[in-house]
Amino acid sequence: MHLGLVTYNLAANWDLEQLIATCEATGFEGVELRTTHAHGVEPELDAQQRAAVRKRFEDTDVVLWGLGSTCEYHSPDPDELRRNIQTTSDFIDLARDVGASGVKVRPNDLPEEVPVEQTLRQIGEALAECGDYAADKGVEVWLEVHGPGTSHVPHIKTIMDVASHPQVKVCWNSNDVDVVDGSIVDNFALVKDKIGSVHMRDLYLQDYPFHELVAGLKSINYEGFCLAEIQASDDPERVMRYYAALWREMTK
Repeated sequence: MHLGLVTYNLAANWDLEQLIATCEATGFEGVELRTTHAHGVEPELDAQQRAAVRKRFEDTDVVLWGLGSTCEYHSPDPDELRRNIQTTSDFIDLARDVGASGVKVRPNDLPEEVPVEQTLRQIGEALAECGDYAADKGVEVWLEVHGPGTSHVPHIKTIMDVASHPQVKVCWNSNDVDVVDGSIVDNFALVKDKIGSVHMRDLYLQDYPFHELVAGLKSINYEGFCLAEIQASDDPERVMRYYAALWREMTK
């Protein structure tokens, strides 16, 4: 397993140079670049700019692990659904060009006017289509455990069962709703064979059993990134050094 950083929220205002330099200084091995942030790695980049981003990471020890899109597939409006699928394809192309392993997407709602099962199936079918597009590009699509109702891990399992695509994986998100009677073991077991990326919150939080998460990831021989998604700070480098130290203790 490797420690990384999501640019949301701590590094939202950092350009690529500051982001890479700070990760190098603090022991963070990789990054997920969340869309709309100051790093500027977006589908609008031309071929030359994409090549420059790829080379910038290749010249460092920091891995461009993933691109954090906000693509979502729950809308009952077919035009909106199609726009999100197309935007996902754009991010998949970008990931291929800049050398990222995957694109993070999300479910984000269960519309009240639509049966839950129908929405879950729609999301799964959209993901399968995105997986087909990603298949020959060496890119995975990571479904974040996210959103009102859709962050319920059994719903994520249903979506993944519908998608049933080798390029479509789960991005575990370390949500409070994962915890049942103080444990995430049962929910983790539902999707453990599909985990492609991991988001973590502050590791000091006592209401989330991060020791169980680490043990679960070890049990499946997870070799990807666990990405800190933490609040902004006036002293971000110091926070990141402490985070990395605690991470090393938890995973040694």
